[in-house]
Amino acid sequence: MRIRQGDVALITGASRGLGRHIALALASRGMNLVLAARSQDALDAVAAEVRTATSATVSTVVVDLADRTQAAALARRAADVGGPIDLLVNNAGIESVGRPEESDLDDLGAMTDVNLLAPMLLTRTVLPDMIRRGRGHVVNVSSVAGLVGSAYAESYNATKFGLVGYTRALRMTAQDRGWNVSASVVCPGFMAAEDGMYANQVKEFGATAPKAIGCMPVDALGRAVVEAVEKDLPDAIVAPGALRAVAVASIAMPRLFERIARKANLAAPFRTIAEHRGARRSGDAQPNA
Repeated sequence: MRIRQGDVALITGASRGLGRHIALALASRGMNLVLAARSQDALDAVAAEVRTATSATVSTVVVDLADRTQAAALARRAADVGGPIDLLVNNAGIESVGRPEESDLDDLGAMTDVNLLAPMLLTRTVLPDMIRRGRGHVVNVSSVAGLVGSAYAESYNATKFGLVGYTRALRMTAQDRGWNVSASVVCPGFMAAEDGMYANQVKEFGATAPKAIGCMPVDALGRAVVEAVEKDLPDAIVAPGALRAVAVASIAMPRLFERIARKANLAAPFRTIAEHRGARRSGDAQPNA
């Protein structure tokens, strides 16, 4: 879909981190925005920044995507304040690094609702109007963890793998039915942002990206979203190195991939977070070695 001046994008998780950079990238291409997240103050700050940097019209909607009723109603609310939605960016997400045997059932439910169910609900609600108008695109922000397994992030991996599969299947349905509507999945790795999931993990736990993987500049994500929309890409991997080849290897040669992952100590940052969180639960002063 060629982005046109005045097109409307609905972006979830838009109050900070990656969502903020996606908003700036889309607004710089002439799109008007509806920003959605839980915090009105944080949304207002991002909206003000976008208005200062661009000529975009920016609206905000407060929503808790862990609430299925609110998630299902978001697209209608966004269209009411911003106009028909040309682009839906499902960016909101919750991470859940920790020891799997200590997983909290409520946390698992909320993560599944936000990371996987909410994007499906939102896509379901924007599709009829996009199909009727013969124009629209959905971008689902998954993760490299939606392509390759990560130790101590089993549940997060499950939701992100699910989002990749949902997007790929939706594309096939759209092509089979001849819609002028499509979808792409964007899979960022570690992103060097001043806030967001990875930044919080560095600040709180000192858990940095493995040297074998490294980080990407956060503005690369905004460019990837724009490119995915305009080139109708099935997926965009935003990470250094040959991550696509690694993802293929993890499927074609899983045992070899596991050996490589152990040798490169890819689990290290996730282990650090899991140990800190486990120590907090048990009341220990220090994480277990």
